[in-house]
Amino acid sequence: MSTHLATVKTFVVDGLRLAAKLWGDDSGLPVIALHGWLDNAASFDRIAAQLPNLQILAMDLPGHGLSDHKPVSGNYAIWDDLRSIVSVADQMGWQEFALLGHSRGANIATLLSGALPQRVSHLVCLDGLIPQPEISENFPVQMGQYLRDFTSTPTIGGDKGHATFDAAVAARCKATPMLAEAAALIVERGLYQAEDGRFYWRSDKRLKLASPVKLSLQQLQATVDAITAPAMLVSAKQGLGQWLPTLDINISNSFEIREIEGQHHCHMETQATQIAEWINGFLSRTDG
Repeated sequence: MSTHLATVKTFVVDGLRLAAKLWGDDSGLPVIALHGWLDNAASFDRIAAQLPNLQILAMDLPGHGLSDHKPVSGNYAIWDDLRSIVSVADQMGWQEFALLGHSRGANIATLLSGALPQRVSHLVCLDGLIPQPEISENFPVQMGQYLRDFTSTPTIGGDKGHATFDAAVAARCKATPMLAEAAALIVERGLYQAEDGRFYWRSDKRLKLASPVKLSLQQLQATVDAITAPAMLVSAKQGLGQWLPTLDINISNSFEIREIEGQHHCHMETQATQIAEWINGFLSRTDG
């Protein structure tokens, strides 16, 4: 299997058009793949190509990639994406499915696995697990930042674009250290060329604004404790794996933990082969 054999999929959820890429055939275990912040479905091209025995549906989450942006009244609190994922699974006819999440997508996958454990057969998190917890006393501070951000949205519109595709790739690598070859996959799906010839990001600029609420450590621990699916965390030593141990959350009873040398996007780089082997072995060992 190669990346160009992915099937283009489109779903409509709450009036939004959501784009996705599907690999595999009907005989494989259903897997919904959820990308990270400001990434898109292309984040899973390399992994999916090495897991031909699975049905992998990589979504462009709302506001990312080729998917629609939220309406003017919307925001991008991570729990809102759960409804989109469940609706897409329903439209695929998947009553039960595995979740494969990277970074923000891993946070979302963890939340969904705890909220609807009967729907999730397996959970695999790639260099992400839960959002950064917030103490309850900071609730009004967070809400205030959200209100300030979303009442001043006209001030965030200054996307000057990039003169060339390669310049956009370089900017993406500067924002998040990764190989240019990997960044190019995300950038290709995440850019459009305007009439002025410059390249602009498709992603919704409001993704950079504050969420109205951040979840507490107690809420996140309760979510992890509610997960019943077999779960695996792959932690990149030069990625978020550096701070995951500081989250003060107990996952020892619920997650198999693997560590790997590499940056935050190592699942798109040479480490993809090892990670794919771990995923295939994990799903095969725990399936059925």
